[in-house]
Amino acid sequence: MSKSKPSNSRNRRAVTALIVLPLLIGVWHSTNAQSHGGLDTYVGKAGDVFISEQEFIQRFEMLPSLYRHRTSHLDGAKLELLYSIIAEKLLAQEALARRFDQDSIVQLAFTEVRRLLARDELYRQEVSNKVYITPAEITKEMARAQLQVLVAFIFFDREDDARFVRERMKNVSDFDLLQIDSSMGAMRDTATVIWSDADPDIEAAAYKLKQGEISPVVEAGQGFYILKRLNATPSGLYASMQPNILRERVTTKIRTRKEQSRAAVFVDEVLNDKTGRSLSGPFKLLGKSMADVFQGHMRDSLITLTHDLANELKGRIGQAVADILVEVGDTRWTIDEIIERLLSKQFSIAGTDLRRLPSRLNAEIKLMVQQELLGQEALKRGLDNAQGVRQQLEMWHNAYLADMMKSYVGRNVKISDAEVYAYLKLKDTASIVPRVQIRELRTGSISEMNEALSDLEGGMSLKQTIQRWSNDTLVRTNEGVSDLFPITDRSPIGEIASQMEIGQRYGPVQVPQGVLYFELLARQPVAGQPTDTTLEERKTSAREDLLRMKQKRTLDLFLAQIGQERGFMVFEDRLKKVEASPIPMMTFRLLGFGGRMFAVPFVQKQLDWLGIDPPQEKILP
Repeated sequence: MSKSKPSNSRNRRAVTALIVLPLLIGVWHSTNAQSHGGLDTYVGKAGDVFISEQEFIQRFEMLPSLYRHRTSHLDGAKLELLYSIIAEKLLAQEALARRFDQDSIVQLAFTEVRRLLARDELYRQEVSNKVYITPAEITKEMARAQLQVLVAFIFFDREDDARFVRERMKNVSDFDLLQIDSSMGAMRDTATVIWSDADPDIEAAAYKLKQGEISPVVEAGQGFYILKRLNATPSGLYASMQPNILRERVTTKIRTRKEQSRAAVFVDEVLNDKTGRSLSGPFKLLGKSMADVFQGHMRDSLITLTHDLANELKGRIGQAVADILVEVGDTRWTIDEIIERLLSKQFSIAGTDLRRLPSRLNAEIKLMVQQELLGQEALKRGLDNAQGVRQQLEMWHNAYLADMMKSYVGRNVKISDAEVYAYLKLKDTASIVPRVQIRELRTGSISEMNEALSDLEGGMSLKQTIQRWSNDTLVRTNEGVSDLFPITDRSPIGEIASQMEIGQRYGPVQVPQGVLYFELLARQPVAGQPTDTTLEERKTSAREDLLRMKQKRTLDLFLAQIGQERGFMVFEDRLKKVEASPIPMMTFRLLGFGGRMFAVPFVQKQLDWLGIDPPQEKILP
């Protein structure tokens, strides 16, 4: 409709307005899986896990990538993604072997995905699969869609006023001539009703009327309407459509509306004996604090909760962010968790409409509660064990485990000062590097070193032991005392010494000239440039750069090692036959009963581990 009230109105009944229908953009996977042989065909293997053609197609078509639109790059893009999926599966299997699946972070994230997908399956079974559309309905609505109806209407805030006025309309002329008391706050106007664009009740009433007829009182949106049909003309949107396209569009809209109606009934039935509530005190605190934070952005046309605003909001609330705000069955959500949920949903409100913030906040929390209760119902019914859900969950579980394994690799990578200074020196030869001085005992063999260490344990001094056992004349002459040398030299001695305290001893260490045992005598810090205030900044930057590079290198070595141990295969003939769209995209799955999630887990490009000859020793503990 061209006017705002009828066209933008929404039905207030029950929870229908809070139900979002499921729409998986590119619902292709159900048909494509059949045409490609379903789960009986595979494109690769990682360890003891086969990678199905179905999973590959999903993850290829629902994730972004560069240059896929070029035919020459399509096969390469497919191969790159498959190797990256293999890397993910290898990491997941290693994480599982280390029992990372017992980690609370993984369990929490996976439980949330289980609940979401189980709730989506609940919608499919109880709503989508119970909606039927007859050919007669499609034919009827196709005829309506090709017309747009011009109506005059009178809008009322109160139902009693609307019915009082309607009862006094004895004929068509009364619609225009009847005087309405100003105290009723009624409004007259005209609007064009376009099929599928108006409130369903307004639309049904407008198309049912004949030329010049007056409708009964129609409840829609935030009020009540009396309509008079003026005329009908061909629809600029639908009249020119090809019949097959029109039929598809009409069928989709009919299904959407029927699912909305069915969902509203089902939700009322399921939630009838379930409880969920927000606690008054914490709710008021959150609402007041959010209003205060948003107040500084009133000039914005739309205020959206961002990470910065969320942090400001949490800071304003203080320690109370840990207070329980919502109770849903056995689940408890703190203020902090509610803020994070609002942040993930990109909660927003018009800058001119802050007075409605409490009601908007209440509506959002109400929807969260409903979705949680429906998710609990779905899990209670065991819908997370449905075949399609299990396949999706396995994909997400592997992705979470792989991420956990990557985090473990990253935490086990350390950067020493010696490495930082070596990196700085490489980038700038004028960089000043700390120096160390040691007293060293060097023998020609490990057996000699064992004898020397026995003398030390027996009470002989290090100087005496050096005189007796050192295989280097110069070292014996200097009593084992070295010159000051940069911590970047004599690897790994300089690096080790940089992390020792003066007087500490270390060894034995295998070195090119034999076996070394040493004591740290002195450490000379960077000096000579007291006005150089950028040194710490350069060191911090260098450390961050080195950490990223070393983490990546360690991960590549680790992948090469477990790939060699567990094995992997690519079935290139099958992969080349896989038909996949060259259009890159990032797809969201809109879930039944509201909410959304990524259609598939994101696959990080992981190729540099291929072709690496891993070392014999274990990369990670």
